[in-house]
Order: sequence, then structure tokens, then C-alpha cells
Amino acid sequence: MKIIKVMLALIVVAISMYGLMTKDFSYAPISSLLLGILFAIMGIEEYKMKGKNGWGLVLIIGSLLIIAMALFSF
Repeated sequence: MKIIKVMLALIVVAISMYGLMTKDFSYAPISSLLLGILFAIMGIEEYKMKGKNGWGLVLIIGSLLIIAMALFSF
């Protein structure tokens, strides 16, 4: 799971840096979608570790919002 998180984070950073350097934001929805997936994975892990007292539920709700916005922007 850690490898997947690192790979998603690197891909999101690379796509975002590309958009900022070239001012071509056509890949921004893909970056947002991958960021939402990353937040979902982090939220699930946090929820499993600490239960209802941690940040897991907040991350999961945030990831759903980010994924919804990314899907509507395609």
C-alpha cells in the first residue's frame, strides 16, 4: 500500500508541475482524480488504524468530493 501511495503522490506532483511550467492545464482533471484516489487510500488506512476518532472519515469525505469534481470536469 505504501508503494501505491508514493507512486500516486509522485504522479500527481509531476502532472501538477508540468501544468505549472507549461501553463497547459488540460491534465488537471486527471491530477485531481489521482489526488482523490490518494486521499481515499490514506483515509481508509487511517480509519482502520484509529477508528472513528481519527482523520480517516474526513479524508474519505474529502476524497469523494475531489473525485466528484474531477469527474464532472472531464
